[in-house]
Amino acid sequence: MVRKIKAKLVLRLRSEGLTGRQIAAQGMSRTSVAMVLDAADGEGIGWDDVAAFDEADVHARLFPGRGEHDSVHAQPDWEKVPLDRDRRRQHARTDRRVQLSRRR
Repeated sequence: MVRKIKAKLVLRLRSEGLTGRQIAAQGMSRTSVAMVLDAADGEGIGWDDVAAFDEADVHARLFPGRGEHDSVHAQPDWEKVPLDRDRRRQHARTDRRVQLSRRR
C-alpha cells in the first residue's frame, strides 16, 4: 500500500526553521520532503496558508490530480453480489446434505 506524503507536517516543520534533511529525519524520505517543498514553492504555499486544512486537502492542493485514476478492472454488479454469495452458500449446504445421505 502506498502512503501519502505528510505534506502538512513538512510545511509546519519548515516554518519552524528545519532543513529538508532535518525534516526527513522525522521518518520521511528526503525525496518526499523535497517533492513537497518544491510543490509548495511552485504554488507559493506556506504553513500559514494550510494550517487550517486537513492533511488530505493540503495534499490535494500541492499535488492536484495525483492518486485519481479509473480502475483497469471491470467492477462487479454490486446489486447481485449478495445474491450470488447466498446462492453459493445454499448450494454448498445442499452438496453437504447429498454427501451425508450417500454415506448412510
